[in-house]
Amino acid sequence: MRIGAVELRSFAIPFRKPIATARGRVALREGVVVRLVADDGTEGIGEAAPHPHAAPSAVASLRAKLRDAAVLLRGADLASADRLIDAVGAIGGAAAMGLDMALHDLVARLRGVPVAALLGGDCVPVAASALLGGDAVVAATAALAAGFRVAKLKAAQDPGPTVAAVAGLTRAAPALALRIDANGAWDVERTARVLDALDPARVAWLEQPAPADDLDALAESRRHAARLGHRIAADESVRGPDDVRRIAARGAADVIVVKLVQTGGLRRAVATADAARAAGLDVVVTTGLETSLGTAAALHLASALAARSATVPPAAGIATTDLLTRDVVAEPIPAAPVMTPPPGPGLGVALTPPARLVEERAAYPGGIA
Repeated sequence: MRIGAVELRSFAIPFRKPIATARGRVALREGVVVRLVADDGTEGIGEAAPHPHAAPSAVASLRAKLRDAAVLLRGADLASADRLIDAVGAIGGAAAMGLDMALHDLVARLRGVPVAALLGGDCVPVAASALLGGDAVVAATAALAAGFRVAKLKAAQDPGPTVAAVAGLTRAAPALALRIDANGAWDVERTARVLDALDPARVAWLEQPAPADDLDALAESRRHAARLGHRIAADESVRGPDDVRRIAARGAADVIVVKLVQTGGLRRAVATADAARAAGLDVVVTTGLETSLGTAAALHLASALAARSATVPPAAGIATTDLLTRDVVAEPIPAAPVMTPPPGPGLGVALTPPARLVEERAAYPGGIA
């Protein structure tokens, strides 16, 4: 069996409300759907979506990488699927994410099994965290009412509003554990100010306070956090197993966040999680605010990792599809406190008709508001 066709379909989907982060506001989710079609008509699909804060040129660069890869994949023998997955993983980033996802989907469909089975585990329920946006208190109250017990709060550039927001949330929703995400926008001093002001009993962890490549700052922040009883999670700093080993050697984090867009697909995501667990670090799977296509892959990953774990993993940060105005799959995956991968072989999702995959980029130049 060979890959007979490779199709690329761009999409640009507005968020229901722009998402405010410490690095600015994001109004649009852009990316490319990868569709691989085998000789017998079986298809595998994947989502290649750059980081929401990527430069406006990121999607054009992504498409160029995918077009180059398509030349190599057309006619490729699926008997060598493992070699193909390793090859696309070497591309890195969002391009590797989409190609790896589509290959896993295609191989799993041909074998009649869920993607989770290819990753070494069974399909099991996955707890999901809620992303807070807009009026945080209203969102927190709604999250609790829906059954969530953990939520992510996007931090502000200034520590003051972040501390105030946490105080308001703990008063309004004391049963909700908070993960505070700074998206790498703080320095050591800002991080210390926030940690000093927060009660560690009310905060699950502080996520990526320092820039991705500044492990010195991340390690210093983690030492300060440990003295106060806080935990630090590494997110943007994690692009693969080698990064995990460097983080562990520096004592720079307690938790490793695994995202498909950063690791470059499912295979490297599993290797990244394995490296984290070998180092005694907790692992949490999250999306990068992808559509239901990327979310389905993250669900399969989280399910497989949970099945391989001797302990209950932290709630996965994958309840984010409701933030988008529309989707690229025919039956979007709803956000919920407990989520399972879609049933059926492969990823378990099907693309929406091509006519609906239209771009809305002109209304949101660059995707950054």
